[in-house]
Order: sequence, then C-alpha cells, then structure tokens
Amino acid sequence: MRSGSGLSRARPGRRALLAAPALLMAGRALAAWPDHPVRLFVGFPPGGPTDFIARAVAPGLQAAWGQPVVIENRGGANATIATEAVARAAPDGHTLLLAANNHVMNPPLYAKLPYDPVVDFAPVHAIAVSPNVLWCGTQQPWRSLAELIAEAKARPGAIGVATTGIGGNGHYGMELLQRALGIQLTHVPYRGTAPAMQDVVAGLVPLTAGTLVGTIGPYRNGQLRPLAVLSPQRAPELPDVPTTAELGWPLVDTGVWYGLLAPAATPPALVQRMAADMAALLATREVEARLASQASIVLPLGPEEFAARIRDDLRAWAEVARAAGMKAE
Repeated sequence: MRSGSGLSRARPGRRALLAAPALLMAGRALAAWPDHPVRLFVGFPPGGPTDFIARAVAPGLQAAWGQPVVIENRGGANATIATEAVARAAPDGHTLLLAANNHVMNPPLYAKLPYDPVVDFAPVHAIAVSPNVLWCGTQQPWRSLAELIAEAKARPGAIGVATTGIGGNGHYGMELLQRALGIQLTHVPYRGTAPAMQDVVAGLVPLTAGTLVGTIGPYRNGQLRPLAVLSPQRAPELPDVPTTAELGWPLVDTGVWYGLLAPAATPPALVQRMAADMAALLATREVEARLASQASIVLPLGPEEFAARIRDDLRAWAEVARAAGMKAE
C-alpha cells in the first residue's frame, strides 16, 4: 500500500521534471520571437478594405514586436491563394494572415480547398467589423431600393452588380437580396474592392454590394449613392439610409469581419502573446479612430471567442450557399 501510494505521489513530480526542459525551451523561443520580419498576408490587392485593416494595425504590431511587419498582397481566388500560403507556413509566428470573413464563406463554394479553415489555423484575435451596403454609382437614376426593384423587374438580368469575387460577402449579399426581392441581377466579379469600385464609379457597372470600409471613401467623395444597408442595424455613417429589414426584407447579416490567423501548430503561448498585443493595440484611441475613419468598429474577440465565431459562421454560410446554389467557377 505504501509503495503504491508513494509511486502515485511521485509520478506528477516526475512528469513535471520531464516537462520542465520543454517549457524552458518554449519560454526561450517566445522571449526571442520575433527574430526576423513578420509577414502579414492579405488575400486581396492593395487599396481594398482588407488591405486597409492590415495597414491600420501593422505599425502598432511592428512597434510591439520590434521587427518589421511586412504586408504581402496575394490577391486571387477570393483570398484562397494567400490563405493556403499561411496554412503551409512554418508555425513560428513569422507568417500570419489578415483574414476577412470570406474565410468562412469560401468552404461551401469549393469542392476541395487546399486547406481546412478550422483545422489548419490558430485564431489569434478578431480586429474589426463593418456593415455591407448596396450602392449605385451617382450616374445611375435610382434614389431608393424601391426604384431599383421596379427597373430590375422590368429588365430581368440587365443590371450588373460588381463584387470582390465569387463567394465574397458582396456576392452573398447580392444572392440574398435578389432572392428576397424576387429580382434577377447579373453578378460581375472582380479580384478585389478597388478594381470593382473603379468600374462602379466610372459607370461601367451600375451596382455594388460592398462592405462600408471599402466604399466609404468613394461615398464621401460623392461617387456612390447608398440604397440600403444589408445588416440588421443602420450604419452610423449612413444614418438616413434604411436597412433591408426596415424596408420589409430581413436578410442574414453579410457585414464583414476581419481578424488575425496563424498556422495551426503555432505554440499556444505565442498565440496568446500575439493576441495580448493585438488587444492592447485595439484599445488605443489612435487605432480605434483609424478604424472608425473607414467605418469599422473594433471587434474584441480573443483566440477562443474568435474560434467560436469562425465555427458558427461556417455553419450559417454553408446553409446560405446551399439554398442559393452558389459555387465557385
């Protein structure tokens, strides 16, 4: 009895002794991180909303980490190119992804993605959220959603909608909208917000469904006219613009969130360190004001809460994609 009892008491101490060198090594690695520049991948071209969010937080992260934070724009395939690059990167905290919620909208669209949006990533921290809005160029005749609906019903398929690409939040918003309103629009996908905005502002495509963070600039310049907010609440920057719910067509919220992801095997202690640095940065008035200047508000979700948001959104958008028959081409 005494011998067995003594062994049972000794085991935890032995485990602790065995674990001590590994913990010491992990602590040293964390203390030395980062020891070279950190690459922050963005899955869209420069000038768009995801790129703006990356550039809003990169200087503060660089100051906190003592190494350059280099933004790498790898546009294409609705951010799957950049996302795959990070999924396959070394999990040492030197390669990160500035993700938008296309991360959870892509999986239902592709028969096979080169990564798993949950298994292959360690959520670090959410950053910001921005509502989605239906806009037309100021050359267009519509002054309200009702006027657009009337013309769309008179000319099915004749009105184009520019979005950031197949499966983006704008595409989801367009699909939800036309199904709810009983109209037929034509999807015109682009490789990012900036090129889509150029053609809408120029009058080449009449409409766009886009996040407020990517469209507030042209709106303030008098180049876009808002027709409806595709989120449950009105946008503070557009107090006179009704939501689709107020107009009688409640939709699933297609507002876009942004957040920081690391490769899956990144050490938990390093994830927590990066999350703490991001939380501290988002709490500063400077960053909050910079995000607000582009119609985004801070989304303070740490690793566990952010992971839960990702899982919940994956289920919700899979249902929307199935109902609309959405597939990547």
